[in-house]
Amino acid sequence: MSKKILLATVALLGTLAMPAWAADAATASAPKSEDPVVARVNGEEIHRSDVMRELQMAGPQMQQLPPQMIYPQILQKMIATKVVAEKGYAEGLQDDKEVKQRVKDLEAQVVAESYIHKQIEPKITDAKIKERYDQLAAKFKPQDEVRARHILVKTEAEADAIIKQLKGGADFAKLAEEKSKDTGSAKQGGDLGYFVHDAMVKNFADAAFAMKVGEISDKPVKTEFGYHIIKVEGKRKSSPPPLAEVKEQIANQLGQELTNDEVKSLEAKAKVEKFNIDGSPLPAADEKKEEKK
Repeated sequence: MSKKILLATVALLGTLAMPAWAADAATASAPKSEDPVVARVNGEEIHRSDVMRELQMAGPQMQQLPPQMIYPQILQKMIATKVVAEKGYAEGLQDDKEVKQRVKDLEAQVVAESYIHKQIEPKITDAKIKERYDQLAAKFKPQDEVRARHILVKTEAEADAIIKQLKGGADFAKLAEEKSKDTGSAKQGGDLGYFVHDAMVKNFADAAFAMKVGEISDKPVKTEFGYHIIKVEGKRKSSPPPLAEVKEQIANQLGQELTNDEVKSLEAKAKVEKFNIDGSPLPAADEKKEEKK
């Protein structure tokens, strides 16, 4: 199981938050030929592996972007940090009391994250993932699905004219590309793929599910979006997604559960005392609530 998946589990805990996008462990120990220099600051080299470690600390929104898109921004930040840090070291700020405390806090965070990774990773096996998948698949309740195309227009008159063309033998997909106001599906010839009843607005779904495969609606279907002409392409019962599609999602779910269990177990063995923000004792009732958690 990849380190990326495991470290994503730590996001479950406010005290152990860590980005889901972690650098691959191999990157840090890669030979120099695979870990090129990406910048130099006053002779000090910045390697690809340095950038990957920095990406681990990026916010969730940044992590969702393609690496090549955020690489220039991350690299510039690292260069700026090195330039300013040089001045700070020159003034001896590394020995400042506040700096030392912040470094200590960060070290504790990294050690906690590394411990969780070490404890949890071996437990997330392919067998465990398959077992959880089978449990979920057994609970899956198949639903009726319809695959349909549609052409969306603003007025009923436009819709009637298109229906007339279709009855005359016009190609549905071609007309959808040319005339549909739903630009997303128009590019696919109006194809909406398979969907369950509740995935669409009621009037549209009622009409589509009442039609036969290959049938085109005789009358426009009005919804809040306009007037639809519908063609039903297929019907089926829904089925669970293949394991390959949900493997990472299940691994993350298992990791979150195992991480939560591990932390609760450690907390139960530790002597933990909590106080109000001003240092005063918590009310007895609140203490009991905290103990139950």
